[in-house]
Amino acid sequence: MGDSSGNALIDQFRQWVLTRTSPNYKLFVSEKDENVIVIETSYCRGEVTFFPMNIIQLAVLNLVTNRHVFYLHFQMHTLEHAINLFGEMLECVQELTAKPPVRVLLSCTSGLTTGFFAQKLNESAQLLSLNYEFSAVSYGNLYQSASQYDIILLAPQISYIYDTARKILHDKRVCKIPPKTFATYDVRAVFTDLEPLHQPAISRSRAYPGKLPLKQQIKPHIKILTIGLLSEDKHYLFTSRIYNEHNDIIYDEVSIKSRISLEDIYDLCDMAFAIYPDIQLTGLSMPGIIDEGRLTLLAQGFDESNILECLSKKYSRKFILCNDANCIAVGYYSSQDQYHSPSLLFQPSIGSAGGVGSICNGRLIEGYKHVAGEIQYLPANNKINHTSLCLTPEGALAWVAQSIASLICILGPDVLLLSSRLIVQTDELIREIGKYIPTKYIPDIIQLREVKNYMLLGQMILCTEELESHESEQAPA
Repeated sequence: MGDSSGNALIDQFRQWVLTRTSPNYKLFVSEKDENVIVIETSYCRGEVTFFPMNIIQLAVLNLVTNRHVFYLHFQMHTLEHAINLFGEMLECVQELTAKPPVRVLLSCTSGLTTGFFAQKLNESAQLLSLNYEFSAVSYGNLYQSASQYDIILLAPQISYIYDTARKILHDKRVCKIPPKTFATYDVRAVFTDLEPLHQPAISRSRAYPGKLPLKQQIKPHIKILTIGLLSEDKHYLFTSRIYNEHNDIIYDEVSIKSRISLEDIYDLCDMAFAIYPDIQLTGLSMPGIIDEGRLTLLAQGFDESNILECLSKKYSRKFILCNDANCIAVGYYSSQDQYHSPSLLFQPSIGSAGGVGSICNGRLIEGYKHVAGEIQYLPANNKINHTSLCLTPEGALAWVAQSIASLICILGPDVLLLSSRLIVQTDELIREIGKYIPTKYIPDIIQLREVKNYMLLGQMILCTEELESHESEQAPA
């Protein structure tokens, strides 16, 4: 796209945005920066920011939680694409035109008694014009449902899980309903107890170290773009990063969206290629089964989708596609020198069986058609409904222990890495694994709370190996 045609499109889009007025929000050009168009309600602030090189930033900040619910950069090529992305942004703004109610989730063993209590609480809140919304859920569905709520109230019969629930739901307010309040359905007491809990809980810090140590310095002679996909509480985080030849991060971007598509990957590539046109290799890390560039991730609508072919045709550049668990395993292996054969069990979301990434004596195990690590297909695990089993800490403990026991028997890793939201300590896990395998055969177990850095580092290393392999093939005999 030439500068003149690009500027014309930008101007056209800018003028179009300024016509999107509504009585539900304020729309105006920022007094501090004429390159920023603000869309504002009492409870959110959206911004459309125009940068050089036809790059546009769309962002929506929830002022109640002080967290972004939408955030991305893209390089504008067509008006239609920019309008579609703006439409997604506007959906988030419109959801926050009125003050969102404080959403409270009650939970008991079956959800029946708390269901009746929630009904009475909703009736009273409406009568008293209080901005609360109450729901109830059984204990078996508590952790999967909790992401949609601000406050979690535990009935007396499950109050024993309080400490565990606070650790797992670290970014929520978790409280116990007093036995007397619950027994008498004392609505007034609940409202009194909720009063000091209106402010959202402080989220756990997401401070990632900017640079991980490496066993040996990797010096690619070209810049490598790495892109990784992470899921987080009904949102998807696309992370993209570029390392230089000294392993320093020179580019680090994050996009937050409520849904994903191939177009999102195009936007990340467009941005990075515009700023660093000398990128010659891009690595993409995603969940699912990846075989020769085809991605199978049915939950997101990918069924043997030839991602690599689409990307290669669009950009005439080289791409590689890797499984996320494999990338994390490679990243961890390469950042330490104590273990030589690690296996990772990665459960990024509640209710998910997860996947495994394994390295044996320094070599990544991918297997026939790259199905290695798809533990959902283990015969022993197919006898049980792993989706329902992985909804609670107790169920996840049983599922993970069986899966890890299988890994130990087959691969014999010298360390087990675990990333699971429902398992907060390893002592219980070791005891559970001990039901299947003598404890002397159980290796060290290390919990990974943050995986972003390992994933992107591992992807960079796999890209580097791909480059070295290609250069070896091209070298004269």
